[in-house]
Amino acid sequence: MAYIGRTPTNAALTAADLADGIVSTAKIAADAVTDAKIADDVVGTEHLTANEVDTAALKGDAVTGAELADNAVNSEHYTDGSIDTAHIADNQVTLAKMAGGTDGNIISYDASGDPVAIATGNDGQVLTSAGAGAPPAFEDAGGGSWNLISTTTISNDATVLVEGLNSTYAVYAFTIHDLVPVSSSVVLQVRYKIGGSVLTDGKYDYVAQRANGAPSDTLSTGGTGNDTQELSLTYDAQLSNGAAKSFSSTIFLYNPSGTAKRKMLRHISVFHSDAGGITQVDGCGAYNNSNAAVTGLQFYVSSGNLNTGIIKLYGIT
Repeated sequence: MAYIGRTPTNAALTAADLADGIVSTAKIAADAVTDAKIADDVVGTEHLTANEVDTAALKGDAVTGAELADNAVNSEHYTDGSIDTAHIADNQVTLAKMAGGTDGNIISYDASGDPVAIATGNDGQVLTSAGAGAPPAFEDAGGGSWNLISTTTISNDATVLVEGLNSTYAVYAFTIHDLVPVSSSVVLQVRYKIGGSVLTDGKYDYVAQRANGAPSDTLSTGGTGNDTQELSLTYDAQLSNGAAKSFSSTIFLYNPSGTAKRKMLRHISVFHSDAGGITQVDGCGAYNNSNAAVTGLQFYVSSGNLNTGIIKLYGIT
C-alpha cells in the first residue's frame, strides 16, 4: 500500500487513543472481562441474576447473621445434634417442649449423671432414696401406714354397716368422730357380720373399764359381759345428744379373714355421757361362736337412731 509522506508505524492503541465512552458492549469479547478488570465494590445486587450465586461462589464463613433474613432459618436448616446447651437461653424449655413419658413417672439421674425415668409406684407407696449413685424407687412405706378404705356418713340411720374387711390387711381400724344419737340415754353397740349375716345370737363376750366424771376422778368401774347380744362401746354409760356433745372412738379388728381363731376387737372410746362429764371406755371383745371370717361391723344404739357422725375404715400395714 502506498503512503503519501512518512509510512505510519505499527503501534497498539492505548487508553489515550480512545475517547471516553466509545467502547460498547458489542466491542467486548465474551469472557474478556476478568475480576482484575472490575473495580472494587462496584458489583451490586442489580448486577446478579436471580438464583445465580451458588454455594461454590460463597467464601467459607462469609454468611453472618446480618446476611440472614429474620425468621429465615427453620428446623430443616439445622444439622442433627447441632443445637447444644449454649444455644438455649435460660428458662426457655417448658413442659410443652419436653418429650412425652409415662403417666406417674418421675425424672431422676443415674450414677453417670444421665436422666432416667422412675417407674410409677403403687397406691400408698412412697418414694425412697437408694443412696448416692442410684435413682430412688417407689416402695411400701416402712413402719406401717394407715390406708383409707371407706368413709361412711351417718344421717338418722337405725343401723350403720361398714364392710370391706378381707385378707388384704391383717389389721383394720375404724375411726368414729362426732357421732350423736337422736335420743339421749342410749348405749352405742357393735356386732360382727359373718357369712353374709349380722350375728345376733347372743354369743359375744367383752371386758371394759370406764373412767368418767370430773378431772380429779379416777377409774371408777370395770366389768365383763358374757353371751351378750352385742359388744358395747360405751359399757354401762349412756350417750347424750346435747348441744356440742358427741362420741369418738378408735376400734382395731385383728386378722378378720383368718379362720383358725376368734376375731378380737379392741377399742378406746371417749364421749360426753348422759350423766354429765367426759367419759372414757377402754375395752375389748369377740364373737365366741365361730372362727369364720368377719367381713364388716354393724353400729347402732340401744334405742332410736344414730343422728350424725363419720366412720372411716382403714387397712393398716
